[in-house]
Amino acid sequence: MSSRVYDYILTVSDTSPFKQGNTILGLTSNAFGYIANVDSSTSNIKVKMSNVDQEFSVSESVVSNHYLISNTFHSSTHTVNQTPGEGQSLFISVSSPVDTNIVSELDVFVGSNLAQRSGWTYHTGNNQLEFFAFATPNAGSVVTIRRQTGNTQAYSFQSSHQHLGNVQSSTTATISAIYNSPFIATLNAFTQAPIVRLVEVYYPGEWYPPNEAGNPSGTGAGYAWPTETPLRFAEVIGDIYSDLSYNVTFKGESYTPYPMEADGIATSSDGTIDRVTFTMSNYDNLITTFVENPYIVGNVTSNSAQGYVNGELVYGLDPRTVTGNTHYDQDTVDNIYGGANSPWLYDQAISLGETWKNLKSDSRDLLGAVVEFKTTFANHLKYWPEHSKIDYMSANVVSVLNGSPYRPGDNVTTTLSTNTVQIQDIQEERILFLSAPLTSGQRNENLYIVNDDYDEEAYVRDVFKVTKLNLLNETVAEFELTSWLQYFKLQLPKRKFFKNTCQWVYKGSECQYPGPGSLPIPGTFPPKTSNANPIFANNQAAVSDSDDECSKSYEACRIRNNTVHFGAFPGTGRQIPKQ
Repeated sequence: MSSRVYDYILTVSDTSPFKQGNTILGLTSNAFGYIANVDSSTSNIKVKMSNVDQEFSVSESVVSNHYLISNTFHSSTHTVNQTPGEGQSLFISVSSPVDTNIVSELDVFVGSNLAQRSGWTYHTGNNQLEFFAFATPNAGSVVTIRRQTGNTQAYSFQSSHQHLGNVQSSTTATISAIYNSPFIATLNAFTQAPIVRLVEVYYPGEWYPPNEAGNPSGTGAGYAWPTETPLRFAEVIGDIYSDLSYNVTFKGESYTPYPMEADGIATSSDGTIDRVTFTMSNYDNLITTFVENPYIVGNVTSNSAQGYVNGELVYGLDPRTVTGNTHYDQDTVDNIYGGANSPWLYDQAISLGETWKNLKSDSRDLLGAVVEFKTTFANHLKYWPEHSKIDYMSANVVSVLNGSPYRPGDNVTTTLSTNTVQIQDIQEERILFLSAPLTSGQRNENLYIVNDDYDEEAYVRDVFKVTKLNLLNETVAEFELTSWLQYFKLQLPKRKFFKNTCQWVYKGSECQYPGPGSLPIPGTFPPKTSNANPIFANNQAAVSDSDDECSKSYEACRIRNNTVHFGAFPGTGRQIPKQ
């Protein structure tokens, strides 16, 4: 689903307490939004509105609110010093007091094994954990008390049950001015700048989205993105001159201008986002090298190093690329990886006899990759994409190979220059007269036009998943994409909504039935206990615990007093058909 990053720019008296990602509320207008960016140098806050019918007003006060979590107890580890005598309980003092509201959410592990709740209880009076005699750990065992805020192994969503305290106001400020997003102004202008489409391909998709440092999250947390990923391409849609060069730099990242085409992103009649066909050039077999590579994602288990990537310490790097490592080799960095602190490449690991471990069974066809589209205008980039090269320099006179992109009044610079100067006149369509000499400018260097009013939050963003490789040949590669949100709709729910059959594992982590013997059942209020007797699969009383078997029906749960954990949906009308 396409959406702008922000809608308005609010100028306030003090931006320092406002934080990106927090909410902002107008006390007079009751307008409510999300803080997309804070620029302390201009006292501006970029805000995305939560309701398009709401508007902030000048001179009103705004606040940024947040919740406080009233309890910060997460885990505590203890070592058992002695084993109590027969028939005695073991008491362990807990160093951090436990909020009585979350006692039912605590799990206790003896070593790596989850202890049954029926085998322990927590005493709030003396802040002690009591193990019953039959569940007592031996001396030397490590006992960990852990609060689980969600069960990621379950097939259904479960709330985290975090207890929130009072709302606190981070800050209050007064709005002195309000401006529309320049993206809106450019979009509605009679004469528009060229459209620029930025494409990022993240692989593997399970590591998406990037964290605040730009490194992987999810199952890839602690790693860097595989070498040469994410792939970054740009399409400049506008007047194209064949003898001009193009450069697209966005938020410090360079995007390679590349021929590509994506279908229009539209919504179908049932509200779903249509699948999109994405086609791009396969010049020099750039895409082929990724599509046919089964070893994109992996790690060397025998000789990997840690290093900083985007300011964050990660592992799985080739030690020859890690600055400060005794094996650091500049030739390897320059000629093989193209940058320091790089993850191992498969062919490099094998050539050196290292042990390679795939972190994905097969990475061919880039299936599951995440494709991010950012659509903006050329005048919102820091540098205008069209440029030419310097052919000759003398003082404040510069000759370029092609003067088509330049206009009097443009501010220009080069990568090596430490200053920005203005074009005062252009003669012979290639000789530029500048307001001052460019410092450190050199022949054959790119001469970039600086957009003085650039805005790197002025764009529309769409996210897709690669679901199919339609075509790959020596000229083009074509992928089928589906919306990021639609992709998860296709995957969920993993549980089927049956009315009469519980889908939990009997006595498992979701069922939580402690077994026969009048034992306390967690999560029940008022507290309930299990059936005193084992029960057959036909719901009749049994004699031996080995005969205790659940029929997975609501009645089986009822006679065990465990209906609070029944893993089906009695309110639905769907029955499992009889054979």
